[in-house]
Amino acid sequence: MSTLRLPRLLSDTVRVEPVQDVNGATVQDALDDLLTRVPGLRAHILDEAAAIRPHVSVFVDGEQAELTTEVGATSEIRLLQAVSGG
Repeated sequence: MSTLRLPRLLSDTVRVEPVQDVNGATVQDALDDLLTRVPGLRAHILDEAAAIRPHVSVFVDGEQAELTTEVGATSEIRLLQAVSGG
């Protein structure tokens, strides 16, 4: 089981713990597992074509990743969102 870490702002928005245990062989599988349990996250992470939104970065074990990136049983998946303001 992998660990997925959400940004605090995002986890607070949908009222879910920022650290989640997820199952899956790829980032896509792990996200599918998470989004099944927390569907309110979908619009914040994926666009209408089910691609990762441009302002969201995904890392697996410290390396930038894509939906097809493989994850291991002890991998850490981290989602980061760009923050802007003015």
